[in-house]
Amino acid sequence: MDQRNIKSLYVLLFFCILGLKLDLHSYASSSWELNAASMAESDAKADSTMNGPVWEPSQQSELEDVQRNQPKRILYQVNEGDTLEHIAQQFGNSVNSLAEENQLEPTQLLAAGQQLHIPAAEAVIPIPDDQPKVISQVMSSTLTAYTAGKESTGKSEGHPEYGITFSGSKAEEGRTIAVDPAVIPIGTEVFIDGVGIRTAEDTGSAVRGARIDVFMNDVGEALEFGVKRNVKVYVLSASR
Repeated sequence: MDQRNIKSLYVLLFFCILGLKLDLHSYASSSWELNAASMAESDAKADSTMNGPVWEPSQQSELEDVQRNQPKRILYQVNEGDTLEHIAQQFGNSVNSLAEENQLEPTQLLAAGQQLHIPAAEAVIPIPDDQPKVISQVMSSTLTAYTAGKESTGKSEGHPEYGITFSGSKAEEGRTIAVDPAVIPIGTEVFIDGVGIRTAEDTGSAVRGARIDVFMNDVGEALEFGVKRNVKVYVLSASR
């Protein structure tokens, strides 16, 4: 083989070796990029698992609606002499459903102060705030209405105690009721069927026993309210 052919062979071998190195480098770069991408994806999945699912805005809104529309749990505080049958009648429940809700026997005796869960699907009372309430008493009342004026209180505008309740607060329509403190203590919240949540803030000479006077601003509306008998009233207390 002459000198020229030998040089050509060396040149050919050089380029073959160079091409092999380039291929290996390209493969290594590509492999590293794939591994880096896989690691990034794994990290993203791990973060998602640790931090919980990511909700889309529409899904989050739907979840909040479901939670907001869940019925509030109603609690009843047992009074002396109460039975499951009597309590079930007060809330329109069946004895069996009330007993099952509280893991009791239908004929089981109850202790005063004991708290029972009332099946919410059967007894829906729209308690307005987020604080759970306990129903300490259910009573049948006679309702009337009154105003701050002379026709109800004997006081006229300009009198220093005009519109001031027994509790010292200013009477407010939609909040204030007058009660017999021996039956409903001052400061107690009640839910009146057909009226709503009210607070016992006032008293009256004619308000005795289970009677309740609902405060109104307008004399005409108070007269139109008239007398309503046998209205169910739920006496509430804050849940401990």
